[in-house]
Amino acid sequence: MLTKIIFTALVVAAVYALVRLRARAGSPGGKPQAPAQNRFGRFLSYAFAATLVVISAGFYLYQRQSDNEVVSVRVVNGSSGNTTTYRVLRPTIEGKKFVTADGRTVYLGASDRVEILQND
Repeated sequence: MLTKIIFTALVVAAVYALVRLRARAGSPGGKPQAPAQNRFGRFLSYAFAATLVVISAGFYLYQRQSDNEVVSVRVVNGSSGNTTTYRVLRPTIEGKKFVTADGRTVYLGASDRVEILQND
């Protein structure tokens, strides 16, 4: 959640800077910029945009990898102590319910304990 807020703030800052740069360059009373400074500003803008695209792609790939991760879920019955292990896709775990990799939906009781184990 924090990364989404930071990413949004960076995009807003980039748009604000771009609007200010264009307004200053287009105003008749503004000083004309030297061509070298204008090229550097343009390069900086493209580099910033490219960095944002690369970061966005990284976040997307990380989220996609996390969504396709298969984990082991161990359910321990609180009253008898019996354990059952299931293979589950991570995004299908929702509180007291999950869907196994083979499509079975498992509902947990109030006394059941859930342990999520990472598969290496």
